[in-house]
Amino acid sequence: MTHVAARARVPKKGLLVFLVVAAVLLLLGALTVVRGIAADAARVNIVSVVDGNTVVVNQGGTQRTLVLAGVTSAGRNPEGLKVGPEFCMGEQSYAWLRDRLPQGAVASVDTSREGAPEGMESALVKIGGKTINVDMAEAGMTAPTGIGVDDDMAEEIAAANRVAVGRGVGLYDVEEPCTYQNRLYEAQFALDQIPKDAEDSIRRIDERSVEYAAGLDQVRLIQQEVQALDPENGTFADLAYSPARESLLAEADPVVEEGLQVLRDLNARRNEIAARG
Repeated sequence: MTHVAARARVPKKGLLVFLVVAAVLLLLGALTVVRGIAADAARVNIVSVVDGNTVVVNQGGTQRTLVLAGVTSAGRNPEGLKVGPEFCMGEQSYAWLRDRLPQGAVASVDTSREGAPEGMESALVKIGGKTINVDMAEAGMTAPTGIGVDDDMAEEIAAANRVAVGRGVGLYDVEEPCTYQNRLYEAQFALDQIPKDAEDSIRRIDERSVEYAAGLDQVRLIQQEVQALDPENGTFADLAYSPARESLLAEADPVVEEGLQVLRDLNARRNEIAARG
């Protein structure tokens, strides 16, 4: 190759390098712009909290209604007329969410159509560096559903819910009248007030057996409801209390077994008295 030819090829190599570098810079710039647009798109202003599941936000002048992804809370019950696990903590969940998403606050959302009613989106809501969906589960204010979130987030929410179950807070608070924990405690307490013995007469033993059986039936009713809990049923009570099923049965089962033994003992005494004539 002559010196002239070599000199002729140098500009072509330089041009190729220049074009490659320029293309890379343009690509990086485009990615930066896209990331910036995505970040802006995720930022919203809180307009209002409707209930423990639903938030209205404003994004660039457009209002959107979002439901929390991966979790569900009982509906509002301001008059307190609806009772029981199916309606448990609805007002408290609303108040919890409202206090953490005040009107005008800036939050970021990651939305999905999965699990959302028509015209809405499900969303992971983040504010102050925390994910509201996870924090709400840890406070025992909502039940895990696994809908509208990926597997990792579903497990994070489930783990937070297990913390709430272990601590006995919110939906699992023994002092909240609507919880299964409270219903079981009250039924056990009432049963404990009934003497397990009776005078040596068939009439007294029969009276005591009827009284004790009625008290035991209240515990057994709750035990049976807990045994039937299954998140696949899809009700709020099933979703909320299935994670606590084993701990509830660990409380109920021994009480029922002991109660049945009390009734067996009373019946044996009755038979002995009857046999003596």
